[in-house]
Amino acid sequence: MFLKQIGDKNMETNNEIVMEKIVEDLLMVSIKLDKQNTKDYYNYWRLTKAKGVPPLEIGIDSSDGSIQTIVFYIESTFFVNFQKWRTNQENKGIILTDISIFKKENDYIDNDKPYYLFFKDKDLICSFKRDFQPEECYKNNRIKVYISANQLIGFAVSGLSDREFEKIKSV
Repeated sequence: MFLKQIGDKNMETNNEIVMEKIVEDLLMVSIKLDKQNTKDYYNYWRLTKAKGVPPLEIGIDSSDGSIQTIVFYIESTFFVNFQKWRTNQENKGIILTDISIFKKENDYIDNDKPYYLFFKDKDLICSFKRDFQPEECYKNNRIKVYISANQLIGFAVSGLSDREFEKIKSV
């Protein structure tokens, strides 16, 4: 089950991206999409298929369905080669997701599915589908969110610095 897009807001927020080496071959990437949002807890949509690695978590604000946090882990086996693809439409702003999938406050939805990582230019892309064919992209500062058939199918950290590339390649 993918997160369903139910709307969007034409706005831009300041992102915070932290990359931290957990062990020699594992890097944690923690993204806060809106640094000004001080809420400490969210509902979480998670991908749990990666054995021996904590799940990818997307924190959803229950008040409006906006994505507020993304935490995922990079291990060298997560990288794949993708054929070339093109997004039909690039928008600015954030997407709003359907929060009716969460049954209570601070709920989480686990999906026993993997995620895939690859580079395109200076973007680190995380895809939730092996066949990555986005129809739309929403860009908010350095974070891109990819949509297909009104479902979130991936995201990217764009404009990686040389230092960030080196940190990622170190795993």
